[in-house]
Amino acid sequence: MIRFANMRKFLIASISVLFLAVSCTTKFNVGADYKEVTVVYGLLSLADTAHYIKITKGYFDQKQNNLELAKNPDSLYFNNLAVSMQVLNNGNVVETITLNRVDLVTEGYIKDAGTFASSPNYVYKFKKNLDASKTYRLRVTNLTSGKEITGETSVIGASPSSFRFIQPADNLEELEFSDPLNPYPFMWRGPAAAVFYDVVVKFKYQEVNMITAETTYVVKDVPVIMNVLSTGSELSATLSSVDFFKQLNSAVGDGSSTIKRYIDTPGLQILAGGQELKTYIDVNSAQGGITYDQIKPNYTNLVGENVFGIFSTRGQIEFSSIKFSAATIDSIKNGMYTKNLRILGDSDK
Repeated sequence: MIRFANMRKFLIASISVLFLAVSCTTKFNVGADYKEVTVVYGLLSLADTAHYIKITKGYFDQKQNNLELAKNPDSLYFNNLAVSMQVLNNGNVVETITLNRVDLVTEGYIKDAGTFASSPNYVYKFKKNLDASKTYRLRVTNLTSGKEITGETSVIGASPSSFRFIQPADNLEELEFSDPLNPYPFMWRGPAAAVFYDVVVKFKYQEVNMITAETTYVVKDVPVIMNVLSTGSELSATLSSVDFFKQLNSAVGDGSSTIKRYIDTPGLQILAGGQELKTYIDVNSAQGGITYDQIKPNYTNLVGENVFGIFSTRGQIEFSSIKFSAATIDSIKNGMYTKNLRILGDSDK
């Protein structure tokens, strides 16, 4: 299962497939007449007060290096879009919200460096408390061509009765991952609109550079249980100690000899996804073997000409702070899977 936080990788893949092509013969012309292609990505959550919709161009140029073009923001973003969100109650529009284009860099979200331009990083934003009883319709209009794209989604509810932890029952309990013979049981109640879940430990630590004495506080999302399919209102999954420590190692990475790390109290999340998001992930993560000779299908729940992407919903419940057991902390510091992380003690935060 691919975590919700990794959905940006799918967005990059969706954009990439629009302009990268491979041919087994030099006689095959991969170029074609230009057509406007739009890639849209948005997930609405009741937990958010600010909501962001990513809208980019797809393109291909036969004469220029497309990897170089990807570094040019003009190749990625439209300058002529009108974007709005309609709120529907029983199919009737009861409110229309205009979305404004903002730069995620100035919003405090820094995009990782890579193939595509990292700054500016434009998205369309609106601020509103969402209502799980309503449906939301995204409407994107190209003011130059007049072409329109729409997509609709419900919102996963997050009331204490419909979406809550059962085990651990509260943040006074301790997460116990040190016993190899007794996997830790997670249990929760899930809302009806959710079809799959991830369990994520938010691992927090203090890192001190021994050369510069600079101190930073780091939070790493550690996906410990993934792709739990909904089978009813109450769900459960277990996590073995080996799986936890391996996932932690992968998420945090080796500590160098010039740094010291100190563990802090972690957080715990259960993330829920809707049906459209589940289908989108399944289609885009489909794998082909050596005999696979067909282009993978592209799934989208957006309506319009030459559009790719997803507009769906996610939800979450969390304990922002929940302790590890003393034995788990000792295993993180000294265990065979995580000793290389160089966790030396407790954070002073």
